[in-house]
Amino acid sequence: MKIALVSDTHVPANLPRLPDRLLERLAGADAILHAGDLVTLEVLEVLNTIAPTTAVSGNMDPPEVARRLNAQEILKLGGRTIGLKHGHQRRSLQNRYIGLAYDAAEFDIFYQAMATQLPDAEIIVFGHFHAPVIKEWNDRLFINPGTVAPSHSRSSFVVLELGEKAVPRIIELNQ
Repeated sequence: MKIALVSDTHVPANLPRLPDRLLERLAGADAILHAGDLVTLEVLEVLNTIAPTTAVSGNMDPPEVARRLNAQEILKLGGRTIGLKHGHQRRSLQNRYIGLAYDAAEFDIFYQAMATQLPDAEIIVFGHFHAPVIKEWNDRLFINPGTVAPSHSRSSFVVLELGEKAVPRIIELNQ
């Protein structure tokens, strides 16, 4: 099973529409998971024309988007349990790790919070930080596909192949 993971599209705030290059590369996906900050529901409509899409709300989604989406989802795909959540936390917690590298000791606070919020998830997909990562932490696989809206000269998404093993691959859109 091939799952495309996207986040932080920020359409139309940062991009007028989803890039053609992204849409072309999503072709052939069995499912698409969007980890929030769509900003407009049109993003969901476009992605659904490619593959069935599940999205969660992010901290930048306006009320009309946030009302239509859950803050988190648990999905069974390819024999795996996948948790989907944007990743923003209350400010007092987030201030302890925001701006640090994913491998900084303080980032364990984030991983623990997400694991607590998505206790059944073997794979946790999140966004919010605009930087891609694939990280094993306490027997869970954490994946941030990065941002589609270019941030720090980067635009990316992830292809997650689910077979005997879960094999995620970061795809850079601006290369």
